Amino acid sequence: MASPRRTKTAGASWRDVTVAPLIFVQGSEDYIHTRVTEAIKTQLKQAEPDTEVHHRSAAEYQPGEIQVLASPSLFGEKKLLIFDEMHKMSDAFVTDGLEYIQQPNPDVTFLGLHGGGTRGKRLLDALKKSGVFVEAKPIKSDRDRMDFLQAEFRSARRKIDAEALRALADAIGENLGELAAAAHQLISDTEGTITERMVEQYYGGRVQATAFKVADAALDGQLGSAIALLRHAFATGVQPVAVSASFALKARQVARIIDAKVPQGQLASVLGMAPWQVQRVTATARHWTPVNIAGAVELIARADAEAKGQARDAEFAVERMVTKVATLAQRR
Repeated sequence: MASPRRTKTAGASWRDVTVAPLIFVQGSEDYIHTRVTEAIKTQLKQAEPDTEVHHRSAAEYQPGEIQVLASPSLFGEKKLLIFDEMHKMSDAFVTDGLEYIQQPNPDVTFLGLHGGGTRGKRLLDALKKSGVFVEAKPIKSDRDRMDFLQAEFRSARRKIDAEALRALADAIGENLGELAAAAHQLISDTEGTITERMVEQYYGGRVQATAFKVADAALDGQLGSAIALLRHAFATGVQPVAVSASFALKARQVARIIDAKVPQGQLASVLGMAPWQVQRVTATARHWTPVNIAGAVELIARADAEAKGQARDAEFAVERMVTKVATLAQRR
């Protein structure tokens, strides 16, 4: 058997990965592991419905299994070997894996799934060098989450309004599987451009009471909504200091927009914000004057200190701050 062509493939997009003799996925985002696995399985089955699929745990691997599973089948069927839990791989898996990738069976697709870390580093490095390497990094920023959702709609060739995209992200949360499922439901159940009204119809009841949502409501002058969200947030485990920190961030963004003496089109680059952030913060800034936002910043700083130990009742101190900030926003 011919040795695999040695090419640098690090960082291949998990959305575009195609069948190859060696595919290695590394990272803690299980949803990406699932998507890559299903994509490869589907491609192989579409090309050859009789493709054999073998799913094994690298943690429970016994010596010689790869050689047995990868050996040519009686009727020449293609094979897909899926090894998960590679972050807990046995020593035998490292030894056999290093041997196999030197001379892989061209009728076999080896798919390795590694949850992160350096377990089996020699094998990991060899797989990255010899095959297709896909990173499964968890999404940590709001921008990444929005990009993920946008890509789901783009891949389905569907348009979604910016407001609808924001509403969907807020309603569903951070779980990639749930975000993708929600996007696909909207894609299959609606026609034309997806609007905020459509999102509200499907997912309006799922808006989560996070610290940032409390800050958004208060800084928009929505006192009733802000207090309701705050109390629900406290009831579901959000800490007062998280709320005050979110307010501090949002208030600073508003203050920067108010103080900025640059054209609207240059705000994103000058302030280091994404365009959608500028659009959102600019809308909030319409509720504020320079004097009022300065007063809000002082209120937030005081509540933050109280939330960190200066007050007996941190929740009461933060709720008082939320009330005063939302009231200031209403006095624009």
